[in-house]
Amino acid sequence: MSEQGGSDRGIRAQLNRIVLIPGITFLALFAVLSTASLTQAISLRIATGDGRTGVHLYHSVVELQRERRLATEHAADPSQESADALRRQTGVTDDALQELDSRASGLRGHGDAGTARIADRYLTRVDRRTDVRNAVMAGKTAPQAALDAYDSMIARGILLYDSIAHNLDDGPSASAGADAVGLIRAQESFTRGDALLSGALAAGSLSIDQQTEFASLVEGTRHRVQNLAHSLAGETAQTRKGLVDSAAWRRMNELADSVTGHEPDIDVDPVTGTGSSDRAVPEGLGAWRSTADDVNADLVDLADAQVRTVMSATDAASTWMFNLALGGGVLSLFAGTVAYGVASRSAARLTARLSRLRADTLSLAREELPRIVRRLSEADTVDLDTELRRLDHGTDEVGQVADAFNTAQRTAVRAAVKEAETRAGVNRVFLAIAHRNQSLVQRQLQLLDRVEREEDDPDLLEDLFHLDHLATRGRRNAENLIILGGGRPGRRWRNPIPLVDILRGAISETDEYTRVKLRGVPDLSLSGSVVADVIHLVAELVENATAFSPPHTVVHIHSEVVPKGVAVEIEDRGLGMGPSALEKANATLEQAPEFDVMALNQDSRLGLFVVARLAAKYDISVRLCPSPYGGTRAVVLVPLALISPSEVSALEHPNAVPAAHDRGRGDGGTVAASRTSRRGQRE
Repeated sequence: MSEQGGSDRGIRAQLNRIVLIPGITFLALFAVLSTASLTQAISLRIATGDGRTGVHLYHSVVELQRERRLATEHAADPSQESADALRRQTGVTDDALQELDSRASGLRGHGDAGTARIADRYLTRVDRRTDVRNAVMAGKTAPQAALDAYDSMIARGILLYDSIAHNLDDGPSASAGADAVGLIRAQESFTRGDALLSGALAAGSLSIDQQTEFASLVEGTRHRVQNLAHSLAGETAQTRKGLVDSAAWRRMNELADSVTGHEPDIDVDPVTGTGSSDRAVPEGLGAWRSTADDVNADLVDLADAQVRTVMSATDAASTWMFNLALGGGVLSLFAGTVAYGVASRSAARLTARLSRLRADTLSLAREELPRIVRRLSEADTVDLDTELRRLDHGTDEVGQVADAFNTAQRTAVRAAVKEAETRAGVNRVFLAIAHRNQSLVQRQLQLLDRVEREEDDPDLLEDLFHLDHLATRGRRNAENLIILGGGRPGRRWRNPIPLVDILRGAISETDEYTRVKLRGVPDLSLSGSVVADVIHLVAELVENATAFSPPHTVVHIHSEVVPKGVAVEIEDRGLGMGPSALEKANATLEQAPEFDVMALNQDSRLGLFVVARLAAKYDISVRLCPSPYGGTRAVVLVPLALISPSEVSALEHPNAVPAAHDRGRGDGGTVAASRTSRRGQRE
């Protein structure tokens, strides 16, 4: 038998020849040349991720430092301006911490146990920042306490970066990381001193302890910036030189020296001989804020440049190591290629056959099968024998795979055909029953209408009205079936109907219509062709509102003219819906799913599905939202296209459309609305 059939050489034997000979040779060479370098490259790649995490970590520390200063100022001298500034900064801080939060699991699960513990402590502490903020905002925290609370968070963040830098496997990267930690600590010393002095300026008093600590912090900043001059290189060295040569740095040192050397005035009581010192802040510090901001910005740029240098150095070392591993792999591949040549010729034919099978299979799966399924969904007739292309790839394993796919696609299409036929038949039966039910209810309504006109007994007439109301609700349920089946209800109006009558008609089709209050209805009419469906849509929403709210509460319906049409709001005072339930309901209202999809969802509400179908039919917007009273508010936007043409020009100028005042409770128009609905049917 020919090789095309493949029976004399099974695919398993051919794969053994293709894989075993070159594979064993390749693996032996690759294991010798690449294992060590690849392991180190992977370690450095992980360290590169730590370097990127370090950038986000430092950014979070910088924002916490800014928030620390504002919190200290507010604690020292609370004001609306300082509170607003602190609130704005908390938002910026939260944004900076958001990226770090996405890496929290990696930090807590870091390979180094010490780093993991420090990360957990830092993340736990910053997660409690809301309590610190609330205490500062409420005036329950003294300036020093606020300063200490933020110091604790920032110190742990710097300690975490220090631990990450010490774990770098590459020598130059570890050295650059140590310099970065020094710059971060220099910037932290300055920002803490700035926060300390800013709080004192806000309070108007500088104690000896604060003066001493401020002097120590500023001196620490100078010392670190000076000592790192010889270890920095490249862009970071230029940034440092620009900092120490800047006017802002010189001005900051002058102002800091004036604070450090400030001697308070001592007043001696001539009677007692006791002295008291004036602890007011030194004069001439009006430029401190702008100067400190400029210096801090330069220090942040300097530290950030070094942090990014660490990341770049680690990335470069990782890339070099990967290139080394790749070079070893290439050498191994070259040796393996020689061995692979033995198997290449026998594999070529098999590869070509597999490629053809793959191309044919993808062509069927991506083009022909979707086309057939689409035709079935459109109720077209499909002949399986003529329209399904059969794959023929011989009788060996490749051919058997093709035959298996032939069987699978035929079974799938046959199932789709059967499902389409079943759905079409069920839909026809569904609509036939619904139309018959609607016809019987309509005849019942006509009979009740005639009996009501001829009856004079008030008690009997009231019972007839109740029957009339039940029959009206039954008609709406029958229309639900027709709408779900894709048909169109039989009720029709030729002439425009006032909106107030439409809303009353909708109320009359609900069970607890006496609980519905109609108010504020504009004096306008809707086109007769849409009246029946709008009544049905509003009735379903009102039915939901009464069904999901306590029996003693009232459901309000309010409508008004808006630029895009008329808005009708239906508001209940029940328990309301949760955010997830509202989201699912609004998704259904925006795009009604297919009825079979909806039927599979046991939590779906039939009324919302019907509303979605009707809204999509006329481009009506329906959306649910929470009510201020605790319930749910349904907002229905009827577009201008559905308004009576004679009133569209008036709607385009809403101030010219007079709105009726409170129409009273919904039961006042029930009988009239029901009769109007039936008269529309007869028209």
